[in-house]
Amino acid sequence: MENADGLVLVDQHAAHERILFEELRRRMEEQGVPAQKLLLPQTFDVPPRDADWIERNLSVLQKMGIGIESFGPETFKIDTVPSFLNVSDPVQFMRKVIDDLKGAGNSTSAMRLGEEMIAKTVCRHAVKANDPLRYPEVEKMIRDLLDCDLPYCCPHGRPTMIQISLAELEKKFGRKI
Repeated sequence: MENADGLVLVDQHAAHERILFEELRRRMEEQGVPAQKLLLPQTFDVPPRDADWIERNLSVLQKMGIGIESFGPETFKIDTVPSFLNVSDPVQFMRKVIDDLKGAGNSTSAMRLGEEMIAKTVCRHAVKANDPLRYPEVEKMIRDLLDCDLPYCCPHGRPTMIQISLAELEKKFGRKI
């Protein structure tokens, strides 16, 4: 695209990540992430250390759209997952969430844990760099991106867009010295 100052290049994957991240974070803060009930709830066992971690973070997990509750000393039942995810194996999904979030550290706030899960998730669900987009989709993405609180980087810190000034372009084409 172009603006009054020159050329603007947009990384559609990073831009879409930022848009999805802010939308899901806002939902999590306001009412929790939308969840999908499982047809059959599943139980799973974890080591004592993981059980303690889950117990301490039950409310965070539930706000993230994960319906989980204690079902015994080191056993938990999962009956809902975030609706924006395609989860074929809820138990495997839970183990991955636990590992990912435990890796964030015990000093991390509940909201930060939720943000880390959202950032990892939206990366997998955002449009890919080479996915073809129609003009109305591009237009909507740019509008949505510019409405974000932090439109210039994805949740992982990569830029969503870069500016190349007219002066820089003229210099590259040998028009200006």
